[in-house]
Amino acid sequence: MTDLASRRLASLRAILMQSDAELRAHLPDYFLTYYKHLNILRNPARIEHIFQKGREMYEYLESEGKDVLDLGAGFGIEALLVAIYGAREVIATEIDHDMVAVGAYLAKKIDPPVEHFESRYGDGIAMEFPSASFDGVMANCVISHVRDLEGFLRESHRLLRPGGIFFLSDENNSLYLPARSRRRKGWRDMEREPDGPYFAARRAMVAEQVPGLAESQLLEAVRRTRGLWGTQVAEGVREFQASGHVSIVPEFRYRDPRDGQYPERELNPFWMMDKFRETKLEPELLPAFFSRGIEVHPRQVVKDFLRFFCSRWPVLSVYLWPIMRLRGRKAR
Repeated sequence: MTDLASRRLASLRAILMQSDAELRAHLPDYFLTYYKHLNILRNPARIEHIFQKGREMYEYLESEGKDVLDLGAGFGIEALLVAIYGAREVIATEIDHDMVAVGAYLAKKIDPPVEHFESRYGDGIAMEFPSASFDGVMANCVISHVRDLEGFLRESHRLLRPGGIFFLSDENNSLYLPARSRRRKGWRDMEREPDGPYFAARRAMVAEQVPGLAESQLLEAVRRTRGLWGTQVAEGVREFQASGHVSIVPEFRYRDPRDGQYPERELNPFWMMDKFRETKLEPELLPAFFSRGIEVHPRQVVKDFLRFFCSRWPVLSVYLWPIMRLRGRKAR
């Protein structure tokens, strides 16, 4: 690691060690809530954890001196770390204005500033970058929320230069069984009557599109159109009124009726590898990430044990850890 990278990491570490009052003066409350939930703020071990994780992403992307695009970068810290470790240029895209502002602030606040990092508002897939604009494309905890997964992968392939790498990390690995009950409870909560976010949004849509329904009719129409989104909702309601049933079968029963977004879609890593192949990305299953030497605690022994086996047999990772990691290489 270069001296410049070490200085920037030390500066970012100092920012994350600041008090709530110091952070709140420049950053939104959501940033504090999120990173407190992850137990990162003012926690040197957890800060080192994300630094090591960012280093591995940088290495798997083979991004030294390369151009990298992060799709759905959140607050931008992972993309910022890829830039700090040695990528030539990193563009981090996000559809939340506050998150974009955080990434821009951190890049300027770090000493010296990370001038080859850009935090940009918008959907990276819809920005119409020229073909072959990047050597690496990364998607961290985003693909399980994407409406058109196949289109997402096709566009990532288009954006890559020959030999470029698409890196995927997502915590909705369907083969990690202990997380299933929590995830599916979250799905049900989105459709909980009467105030689950998806149920309430669909109720408002039906009431607006089909005014004059009695309360009982309205509720039944909302129930029958679960999993439909956009114009499908109105089509389903009209069919229900005419025939008493809805023939449109939703692809997935828990989706935002306004835009079709998934809450957390379960993804099978081996199915994802097939999707990579369909879009001409040669897939590779990567071992789970376990941080090194950051805890004086039996938990570190467990991490070292798991790392030993998962690094030798990466396929074990998808059964032993909730986060799947894949990369796909575009043909040269």
